[in-house]
Amino acid sequence: MLTKKLTGYPSIDKPWLKYYSEEAINAQLPACTIYDYLYKSNKDYRGRTALNYFGCKISYGELFENIEKAARALKQNGVGKGSIVTVLMPTLPETVYLFYALGKIGAIGNMVDPRTSAEGIRDYIQEVGSELLIAVDVVLPKAADILSKTTIKKVLAISPADSLPPVLRTLYKMKQGKRPKLNGACISWKSFIAEGAAYTGTTSAGYEKNRPVVIVHTGGTTGRPKGVMLTNDNLNISAFQCQISGIDMQREHTWLNIMPPFIAYGVGNGLHLPLSIGMETILIPQFDPHKFDDLLLKYKPNHMTGVPSHYGTIINSKKMKGQDLSYIIAPTVGGDAMDTVLERKTNQFLAEHHCQYFVTKGYGMTEVAACVTVCISNDCNQIGSVGIPLTHTTVSIFDLDTGKELTYNQQGEICITSPNTMLGYYKNPEATAEIIVRHKDGLDWVHSGDIGYMTEDGMLFIVDRIKRMIVRHDGFKVFPSMIEKTIASHEAVQSCCVVGIPDKEHSQGKLPAAHIVLDPGFSGREELIRRQLTALCQKELPEYAQPVDYVFRDSLPLTSIGKVDYRALEEKGSKNIE
Repeated sequence: MLTKKLTGYPSIDKPWLKYYSEEAINAQLPACTIYDYLYKSNKDYRGRTALNYFGCKISYGELFENIEKAARALKQNGVGKGSIVTVLMPTLPETVYLFYALGKIGAIGNMVDPRTSAEGIRDYIQEVGSELLIAVDVVLPKAADILSKTTIKKVLAISPADSLPPVLRTLYKMKQGKRPKLNGACISWKSFIAEGAAYTGTTSAGYEKNRPVVIVHTGGTTGRPKGVMLTNDNLNISAFQCQISGIDMQREHTWLNIMPPFIAYGVGNGLHLPLSIGMETILIPQFDPHKFDDLLLKYKPNHMTGVPSHYGTIINSKKMKGQDLSYIIAPTVGGDAMDTVLERKTNQFLAEHHCQYFVTKGYGMTEVAACVTVCISNDCNQIGSVGIPLTHTTVSIFDLDTGKELTYNQQGEICITSPNTMLGYYKNPEATAEIIVRHKDGLDWVHSGDIGYMTEDGMLFIVDRIKRMIVRHDGFKVFPSMIEKTIASHEAVQSCCVVGIPDKEHSQGKLPAAHIVLDPGFSGREELIRRQLTALCQKELPEYAQPVDYVFRDSLPLTSIGKVDYRALEEKGSKNIE
């Protein structure tokens, strides 16, 4: 454990290192492909289960064999070092095989949400010039009309039934009906693998530092989504830092993967991290947040990743009453800020159900391979914080106007310098230069766009997104999270999201409006609660931060990974104001 006198600047002091062992601090970072990292970790454990897909268990030995078959099939189809293959897949076993196979041969997976519109799929393909499209078969009817307008020469269609146990496979096919008709340019997984048998050359491209392995796309909340190029090093080092952090993660553990593979959080923390440790990874291709309780009761996983709304679901589940959750080791939440009210409720729920751990929060962004801070133990898991930086990562706070580093407990922009940092945005050097800035210390810092502060213990706190900040006509800046925390403290409020709406009395500026979901027991009492919330905000908040409207809703809109979609609420506005 390290102890030293503080200078007042987090980037110099690195106070978080006191929570880590000397061995972890001085650990040598991996330098290999994602496939080699997976293989070296598990080559002596071939008989252990790697993937659990609806009860069909695939060993690490079988995983290696299937990756090699996929690699040969890719090579036989002309995919090689530097090729970019567009992948529209949920989390299926075949997705895992292809992810590592592409990395092994030096190619790049352009990971796209299968729910993307046909026009969006066309744009993603054209941007990178893919000649091979790999897609879950239910996407093909949507994509059929646009493929002729792209560079695609061949389509690999994969069914979720391809790896299901026989009984479930039959039931799935009966439910789905006939598969899309295949022609010469569109082949099945079975045929694709059969083609690979003809390839006799090598499948390993070897390791090159900073070679991209996947392109994942930002959420597009500030315009057109950008393609984030993540390298073998990014994904390996992110996984390695989590592994040596001190969180109890063992080969004997199980990992429930509910995050999709087309986001950094899913492909990095959901897949590569548990598999590189050697865990049994439970694949959930289509996650329904309302069935999170069923998944916990069925699989009893030691680890899982999720977003805050997922934990709200299990807290309110009648099925969880009296259940023993002592098997949960790291109930991890990321992807979005968790308000302190929900955090306390979640911790109380976990304790009442015999879990020995608090909810394990983390922080990161797509541009740094998802994770840069984590609560490694209950000792550094303060309510409201998102933990401490990982061992080889530095996080600090900088003044928005001057760019100077701030001292402890001062609010500013969260910036990150880390070996997890992306190679850049695909063919977008201007946007890359805006987010990755070289500071006077000679280091490249990622400017997160988040406002936060750090304590003397190295714990990071998020205040809000800069882009969520509501600027009034008089120049006052209002952080929605400040209002949300106040409203969430009312016993009737289940969830809340505050957004800015146009100020009707002034040509510029916006005003805060609160969108609220009430607990079911308070239905029909909206007008009373509106008055109570108005009084609460008048008491707890400054005059300039008072909501101008309270909109009661049955639910809040969510993004594809379960984050509250505040942009959708901004677009809808406040009906009571209009």
